[in-house]
Amino acid sequence: MTASDAKIPMLDLRAQHAELEEELIKGFSAVIATGRFVLGHPVEIFESELAALCDARYAITCNSGTDALWLALRGLGVGPGDAVLCPAYSFFASASTIVRLGARPVFCDILPGSLNLDPADAIRRAEQTPDLRAVISVDLFGRLCELGPLEAWCRERAIPIVEDAAQSIGACDEDGLKVGKRARISCLSFYPTKNLGALGDGGGVVTADAELAATIRSLRVHGESQSGVYHEIGTNSRLDTLQAVALSVKLRHLDRWTHARRKLALHYDALFAERGACPAPTPLSQGTLPLATPEPSSSPGRHTYHRYVVRVPADRRPGLIAALEAAGIASEIYYRRGLHQQPALEAFWPNAAGARPNAAGPRPDDAMSEQAALVETERASRETIALPLYPEMGIDQVERVVGVVTRALSS
Repeated sequence: MTASDAKIPMLDLRAQHAELEEELIKGFSAVIATGRFVLGHPVEIFESELAALCDARYAITCNSGTDALWLALRGLGVGPGDAVLCPAYSFFASASTIVRLGARPVFCDILPGSLNLDPADAIRRAEQTPDLRAVISVDLFGRLCELGPLEAWCRERAIPIVEDAAQSIGACDEDGLKVGKRARISCLSFYPTKNLGALGDGGGVVTADAELAATIRSLRVHGESQSGVYHEIGTNSRLDTLQAVALSVKLRHLDRWTHARRKLALHYDALFAERGACPAPTPLSQGTLPLATPEPSSSPGRHTYHRYVVRVPADRRPGLIAALEAAGIASEIYYRRGLHQQPALEAFWPNAAGARPNAAGPRPDDAMSEQAALVETERASRETIALPLYPEMGIDQVERVVGVVTRALSS
């Protein structure tokens, strides 16, 4: 098989792990020799390394990124009768964790360029939500969310912002603030496909709040505050020791991998621009190639390119996916539906057809019905497509992907 015939996956973990195999096996052997496989010293070491990476005072690991969100919200006191605002264009867990706590999600729209939450829309919806207890911002696809006036609005009302940084570890804004310094608490995922991925599930939170950190440490071990003493009902969400070892090994390479991702993304941008594409949020009709590349960031550090996501006309997307598949090139759609369109969550959306009451009490609001439509969320769900991008990917592979995309959209 020639290089031009080889399949191009979304991510190649086999190549990554082949490079790290010796380090990983050495670390695993040391753990096996101790006979201790849950929490322990290697977890403490990784938590210290994670806190340093994020410039945070505290890092607490757990079983998954989903649990990290649950622990953060629970630690902040979110519960039945509360509302939590989050963008409608995100992974399911951004909203499901709210519902699991007996609270209700309030969905806001996104910006057409960054695909992150629209601060103005978030404020408008928040002002009509008297029981709002917290706001979740999502750093989608690795790009830090631009909070703008929403940050001040929340601060004035003592409403905490929970940063869903599952895809943005290692990012920092133009002021040098990293994930972990930009919100009351930041939540991380170490799912294998993430930029810093374990060899199974894993997650964590970082914060500067000592009391919140202590609460979450207790909640992750059933609510145990000291040996054999439980002051509240928590959950079982501990990081396996072997996963901590793997994450410590990988953490040493994260900066290099992130640099490689940014370099590849810039190459994608340049090649598509040469062929007539425009950066988002430029209308697709404006370029000679009907494709919008990711909106440029205000500073390079704001984006880790967990995914390289472009926009194409909705009616051209199925054909593009088919052309890529025929050429042996993977692609993915994130996300095919807004959260408000998911069957399990539609009852929480004021304009949902057949909206029904439930235990958490979604309350349709006629006053906001005219402006309730999540236009940009639904448009992004129809137009976006993720192309392959991973640190071990070659420039020649990027050029091959761009060639197939260009031919498919030009025909």
